[in-house]
Amino acid sequence: MIQNRKLRITVYTLLPGLLFWLAWPPRDFFFLSFFAFVPLFLLEKETNGKKRSGWLIYLSLLFWNIILSWWVGYAEFYSSIFMMLANSWLMYLPWWGFRKARTHFGDNKALFIFIIFWLSFEYLHLNWQITWPWFTLGNIFAKHNAVVQWYEITGALGGSLWVLLTNVFFYKAIQLETKKWTKWLKPSMLIVVPVLISFWYLLLSTNVSYLVRETFETLLVQPNVDPLYKFNAGEEVTNLKKMLDMVEKEITLETKYVIMPETAVVEYVDEDYPTQFESIRLLQKFTKKHPSCHIICGISTYNFYSEGEPMQATARESNNRFYESYNTAMEVEPSGQLHFYHKSKLVPGAEKMPYPKIFKFLEFLALDLGGITGSLGEDLEPSTFDVGENPDVAPLICYESVFPGYVAEFTRKGAEILLVITNDGWWRDTDGYKQHMYYACLRAIENRREVLRSANTGISCRIDRLGKIHEHTEWWEPAVLKVQANNHAKITFYSKYGDYIGRFASFIGIFFLLGMFVKKLTNS
Repeated sequence: MIQNRKLRITVYTLLPGLLFWLAWPPRDFFFLSFFAFVPLFLLEKETNGKKRSGWLIYLSLLFWNIILSWWVGYAEFYSSIFMMLANSWLMYLPWWGFRKARTHFGDNKALFIFIIFWLSFEYLHLNWQITWPWFTLGNIFAKHNAVVQWYEITGALGGSLWVLLTNVFFYKAIQLETKKWTKWLKPSMLIVVPVLISFWYLLLSTNVSYLVRETFETLLVQPNVDPLYKFNAGEEVTNLKKMLDMVEKEITLETKYVIMPETAVVEYVDEDYPTQFESIRLLQKFTKKHPSCHIICGISTYNFYSEGEPMQATARESNNRFYESYNTAMEVEPSGQLHFYHKSKLVPGAEKMPYPKIFKFLEFLALDLGGITGSLGEDLEPSTFDVGENPDVAPLICYESVFPGYVAEFTRKGAEILLVITNDGWWRDTDGYKQHMYYACLRAIENRREVLRSANTGISCRIDRLGKIHEHTEWWEPAVLKVQANNHAKITFYSKYGDYIGRFASFIGIFFLLGMFVKKLTNS
């Protein structure tokens, strides 16, 4: 035990962020997460809820945010500062509830309430418009996912529950005055048993023979275009032509899909009159030349509202007409027919001002990441691409792959392969694009679907249904990756029921909040 109190408090404040940084992908010390919250519990006990001591908890959470997501500043420095300050405050809310629960229910019950509040917070962060689920605790195991094969039952929130429970049990063991080794038995078993269950899932999955009737040759395109310059005027079609030339060298009569990254088509295309644009004509010409393949790519689109048609709050006006702008995934059939899916999980501040009906006046603060700025429109629900005799695919656009429950909706709608089209180059060669890739491994496990990633700059790869990464590119490497994709149709428990852990925790959390409110009234 550190004797100097100021030094002890400093260590308690900084240690959680350091432990979580070491535990988070792409680093390998995931097991540190099992006691990373313990210093915060000790800090809470040390300060004992004294006035203004909550700032120490907030500073600890802020340090955690900075050390894990500093790379966001490469996209927009000042906006990233606001994001980290705000997210730290949101993360403080479960701690605020924990502190209040200590005064009303005592330490033991308050620790249970903390778990409920934290899970409720993560569930809220997955479903409201101020979303930043990057720090969902269950994401910690994305790189070493052999220990969480049971995510097909629980989803990533099951991993969050695991981390929270182990931290509480280790903290309670520390508080016991006995020196007997048996006090560490419960927290140790809490770690070991889920790992053994996961290995059983892994053993079962790798030893049982799954009938695979055929594979589907797919080309994953990584053009390696610098995102800072891809939207330059006069070069709207140049990059697309280069991509098609790259594909032409690898395509065969067996190629079923050609997957290109987010905003592969730079031209701002009117969905009602798409053939007016050279990019669309190039893609249609290409698929007619190669009639066995479907092209799926990212594109920026817009369409105008018809008179009297209900409008979203993100509608824009031009010449007394209203329209929506979209970050879009587009499928081009061999016949030349086009299908569109509009990104629904939009990045707060970059693609959409949260709750635009209320905060539309703050539109000028939106990050400029090239292309179309301001709040974008969105589809109200997921939709898959029906690609004829080939397996239906889920066209996940970038940030959407971080939302486990939303990805599960695609699976329920018939997606047999999960696609991720993304542009991870904004974050440069940092942890950001690596974490984004590893998170997709968890989506593969949750839904038992293969994931195919096409990144503009980052890592393009194939991930199998067990979350294992197979063929992949390197950072800043222009390439066309040829993979043999497998389709799977079985619906997992998690795919069917989604984030039920978060829903259940939120339901219980409401009753605890009401209970604390009643106790406060009766004691006043």
